[in-house]
Amino acid sequence: MDMRLTTLDEDGWELDDGEPIAAAHPDTFWIPPREEREALVPGQQVKLIFRILVAADDDSEEVHVERMWVIVTGREGSLYTGELDNQPYCSEDMAPGMPLCFEARHVINIYREGDEAE
Repeated sequence: MDMRLTTLDEDGWELDDGEPIAAAHPDTFWIPPREEREALVPGQQVKLIFRILVAADDDSEEVHVERMWVIVTGREGSLYTGELDNQPYCSEDMAPGMPLCFEARHVINIYREGDEAE
């Protein structure tokens, strides 16, 4: 697996940093504490915000945003590895099981036993 973060230009999708969003909207956009986001272990499920480049009806490109679950598979330095656990609505090019890298700043939720699925 290529241990790097993706970009819209090179890969057609990228991850949003949840920290500035939470800072700008503290009453409506909660993220787990940084300590929890930096202590993830393989098998945990985390939610990330994906920006996905798709073809529009007029053959231009537009960016769709989806929040999706990822299963943590490992860590190397500050980069976590994981596998997508959802099928995006806007793209057939991404599918469950797709490997990806992310950082603690990208995590907007951590699934805990007893949580209701969203």
